[in-house]
Amino acid sequence: MRVLVSGAGLGGLVLAHALRDHAEVVVVERDASALDTGGYRIALTPEAVAVMRRHVPGSTLDRIRRVSDGPGTFSQFTVANARLRPLVVAPEPAGQERMLCQRRALRSILAEGLEGVVRFAAEVTGAEQTAGGAALTLADGSSVAGDLVVAADGADSPVVRALGATTSTDTGLVGIAGSTPLAPGGRYPSFLRRGPGLALDRRGLGMFLSLASVGMGEVPQDLREAVGPPSVVWGLIARRTSVPETRGATAAELVETSLAATQRWHPWLADTIAASDPDRTAAFGFRAASLTGRRFPWRAPRITAIGDAVHAMPPTGGRAGSTAIRSAGALADEVIRGSDLDEAVARYQAAVDDWAVPAIRESLGPVTAIRALAHPLAQAVAGPALSAAGAVGALGYRRALRV
Repeated sequence: MRVLVSGAGLGGLVLAHALRDHAEVVVVERDASALDTGGYRIALTPEAVAVMRRHVPGSTLDRIRRVSDGPGTFSQFTVANARLRPLVVAPEPAGQERMLCQRRALRSILAEGLEGVVRFAAEVTGAEQTAGGAALTLADGSSVAGDLVVAADGADSPVVRALGATTSTDTGLVGIAGSTPLAPGGRYPSFLRRGPGLALDRRGLGMFLSLASVGMGEVPQDLREAVGPPSVVWGLIARRTSVPETRGATAAELVETSLAATQRWHPWLADTIAASDPDRTAAFGFRAASLTGRRFPWRAPRITAIGDAVHAMPPTGGRAGSTAIRSAGALADEVIRGSDLDEAVARYQAAVDDWAVPAIRESLGPVTAIRALAHPLAQAVAGPALSAAGAVGALGYRRALRV
């Protein structure tokens, strides 16, 4: 059996590890290397960690643990107001293993041991069902044939587009994200010591905040660049119509847009945004799959999908990477378990909503709130409510910032 995977993201790499002893696996990836990727800290849920324990070599997992932030750095999630005063503090369940790792480091480690399996710098432009299986078409005009094609190439999947299908839609929101190195003794909201947070203002602007590359031991020399220094990761979330066009904007322009949007927020935020690493400042649109629509809207039983290619979700829930890994594990389990490939794929596709829909729904929660605040009446109600809730939350909290 030959399995072709379009995309060497987290899900595609975990799938390759899971199937390599059971099939010939070929992963086709347009990036030049595993390090050639954007993104920030990935929070892997206990379910995703369980998949990796089953399907990824123990030595690989040990490497990931060595570059993961300490478990105490995600013991809660905080919702705050624009003055960075907590409104809601939701504890994470205790006693469960999570991994909190920079995306570049995580992807680089997962690619280890897959030399000869992953074909970097090879761009997929299409896919088709064939008489004996399925095939990928590459940008150089060549094709690769196999028994099964798995799209693991993001929300704008070339494989899905080639099938004439659409699996996600634009939410109308745009994100601008950056990473600011944290100086020794630097200031940041105290709630970030225990987990990430989402701040909201009455106009419907959101700001995701998290610490990254903190609370870990000695980082292996070969991974230090991928892990990076201790940092504050920030991410502006706005309705596309409320900010200037971000497509094609430079890092400096994105910083200026973010500063203008948050000029009435806590002054610490302006200092943090202004000091963002230009190489780690980027913009992106938010897409989401339907909660109720047909998940695999094509008739090609030897072509399936995992990750954002089939269950895209905005980063507001921090679940996309984990859900992709969970789908990779489920597909691998069915392929390994079943003697009939078509039935194995059908069983995976029938089950994927069990974990994908809750993750999409959770990720859409902040999106719904930000959309609702587009209306002046909602803004008028939200302003006093956010201020009052922030004042009450601050009573039980020591200081908004630590030094």
